[in-house]
Amino acid sequence: MGRFEYAFVVRAPLERVWDFHDDPLALPKVMTGPVQMRVHHVDRPLNPGSRILMTMQVGPLRRPWNVQLIERVPPHYFTDEQIGDEGPFKRWRHTHAFEAVDDQRTRVIDRLDYALPFGPLGELLDALFGRIVLRAMFAARAKATRRWLEAT
Repeated sequence: MGRFEYAFVVRAPLERVWDFHDDPLALPKVMTGPVQMRVHHVDRPLNPGSRILMTMQVGPLRRPWNVQLIERVPPHYFTDEQIGDEGPFKRWRHTHAFEAVDDQRTRVIDRLDYALPFGPLGELLDALFGRIVLRAMFAARAKATRRWLEAT
């Protein structure tokens, strides 16, 4: 299983950053570039066990992606996990963590444990390109997050 971590600081207070990320409907706002997300359904209120039903699109390819919230400790972190094989990964567990740097800045930390499908081929693709693709995707998410949260 692969592990990946990405962190950045946004000029916004912890509670505001939490509120933005705690809403699954914000996901399409930060998924820019070739990877797009569409949220179809969210079990509310958000609690461990809540499911989020989405579609991930990369170019013309679409894949349903269903995740379940497994941990939620406002305003510090929440963790979601792909439900079985209901998504583009063999396994996916994503912890979104938030730490106040000071009253006006927050560190956002994304921690992933994941495995690509396709057995040995997926492992090879991850070894060759996985970190590069994830770093680019999360850098784009950081830029979009800053654009949404630092604009006001």
